[in-house]
Amino acid sequence: MPVIKNPGPTSHDVVQIARRALGTRQVGHTGTLDPAARGLLVLCLGGYTKLVPYLTESDKSYSGFIALGIETATDDREGDPTMLGDASSVTLERIHAVAARFRGEIEQVPPRYSAIKVAGKKLYEYARENVKIEPEPREVTVYNFDIQSLEQPVLAGDGANVPKLTHATLEVAFKTQHATGKMRILRFTSRVSSGTYVRSLARDLGRELGCGGFLLTLERDGVGPVTLAQAMPQELLESAPERAAEFMLRGAASLDTNRFPVFTIIRGFAGRLANGQPLNEKMMENATVAAAVPSGAICAITRDDGALLAIVEAERFDAQRRANPYDSRFDVHFRPVRIFPGGLN
Repeated sequence: MPVIKNPGPTSHDVVQIARRALGTRQVGHTGTLDPAARGLLVLCLGGYTKLVPYLTESDKSYSGFIALGIETATDDREGDPTMLGDASSVTLERIHAVAARFRGEIEQVPPRYSAIKVAGKKLYEYARENVKIEPEPREVTVYNFDIQSLEQPVLAGDGANVPKLTHATLEVAFKTQHATGKMRILRFTSRVSSGTYVRSLARDLGRELGCGGFLLTLERDGVGPVTLAQAMPQELLESAPERAAEFMLRGAASLDTNRFPVFTIIRGFAGRLANGQPLNEKMMENATVAAAVPSGAICAITRDDGALLAIVEAERFDAQRRANPYDSRFDVHFRPVRIFPGGLN
């Protein structure tokens, strides 16, 4: 079930809200959203919690604002300023050229204030203890990182593009930099692979521009194929939980079909799957498409009513066929990895 998280609560807080509102302990989320961020948080309920490992790797889409002229300890507006710069001479053309360097497969250093574990301890725990641990770079993919506008900061009124800064030290630094004309605000959108930190993109963009930068606001607009338009507002979840069914994504619709091919089993073979036996492409309604799946592909098997029956792994017979003249009559077999007795619907 997609939910729109408000700024403030953690992702786990929203899980707790859902547990209380819906009267179930079986609730999990498919990818943490920072407390200061707003946007899409996909929850799994009941038997769908078994799908969490398959949903966390979906691409994420974001929009928001980056502030240029200050770098912070947390790379967002929750931390102390660690560097002051001057963004007054930065042009949109230069920003576009620098932002292009961060598109594609890149190595990214996660924020020091993140939940990544080193020696069994989260990085933010080390940071809070003033223990300096340098996070290891990791490979991520930035499909797009587009800068829409370069703006002067507006601190109050209907046209404000700067939220109220509750971190006292940062608020003083921001107002000082703003008064001297050294701050600029960028509006951006981005689509990234799972594990990418948009905070790190903001920090690294500011460093490359030579003026420092931090993530001022963030909204998650999409997770895989799921969008904000499909999501239940957090307030509605709390005030009218009986309406949750209107926002549920059921069966194969809960999966990112760009990552997981979905095949409908011929009903007569459903009992074989329930017993954990492997299947082949001729047991699927669309055998031709199923026969083209590469080895190692993780696929979903559904019933003809859309219920999700299993997650399977494909294994091709090509290698055996080359080694054995008496080859199999089948191209692929599908080994069950996770079975959902009765189906998820």
